[in-house]
Amino acid sequence: MDHKPTLRGRLLGRELRRVREASGLTVAELAARTQQCPQRVQRLEDGTAASPTPDPTLWCAWGAEATSVINVLCRTAERIDVFAPLGVHPSLGQLDADRCTAYVLEGVTVDRADVTVRVIHPGAGHCPGLDHPLTRFVLADGPAVVFYAYLHRAMFTDDPRHLRSANEFFRRLAELTRA
Repeated sequence: MDHKPTLRGRLLGRELRRVREASGLTVAELAARTQQCPQRVQRLEDGTAASPTPDPTLWCAWGAEATSVINVLCRTAERIDVFAPLGVHPSLGQLDADRCTAYVLEGVTVDRADVTVRVIHPGAGHCPGLDHPLTRFVLADGPAVVFYAYLHRAMFTDDPRHLRSANEFFRRLAELTRA
């Protein structure tokens, strides 16, 4: 059976690999220390799920799990695009202006030097979807992840439909905010 990585598994695998490498261990050394076979450790790092059709969406109540997912994504994403009409969500940390762009409505103050700010002017034109904040994390080794911040929970997804919509949305925002 061909196993596919789940979003939760990919995120856990990223952290396992980071900790293993920070400890200076190879996959074989970690496997020996944990009494696992190296293939099992490698599958964990790859995020391989037991299901051939993994759920592409991860819902988290605000708290330790959502914060951990956001931290992993902020730390490992090659590119981060944030639609933050009223300002950058405080949970987004460990950013830098070279890889993170925040799109905000005109008149909103963003007092963070770790993001590149692009202002959406009222007369810039119509861009569908300007009703809910979202963040796109572009990852080097797999599909991007879209993060929606809701009042009581966070949604992370690598569902192709969400990715297509987010890619188009940020392409249009980039066009609307060109200097």
